[in-house]
Amino acid sequence: MSKYLMNKFIHHVNMNESAEKEYKQRPRAYLEKWGKGEKLKLTAEEREALATKDYAKLYALGAHPFTLWSFTEAVWAHEVPREQLVKDYKEKTAQIGYPDFKT
Repeated sequence: MSKYLMNKFIHHVNMNESAEKEYKQRPRAYLEKWGKGEKLKLTAEEREALATKDYAKLYALGAHPFTLWSFTEAVWAHEVPREQLVKDYKEKTAQIGYPDFKT
């Protein structure tokens, strides 16, 4: 597992407006492009969770909850009403419990 790299990608999308825009349009393609510049590699499971914007899976894999929420909000807010997103996020992450967030 490469939690560090997964969290690095989430942070990158959170902090870079052009990255966020490109990721929202074509998540899988952007993730592949970004990953080419990294020495470490994401696991297949991490790659798939990021490519599909699966915030519950990312949480279960140990994505940092603070950056994961801002990432989730940024990449889903244009598709799902915020109130619905908050409710769904809370329900899905609560089912998972408290994963190991250490990198």
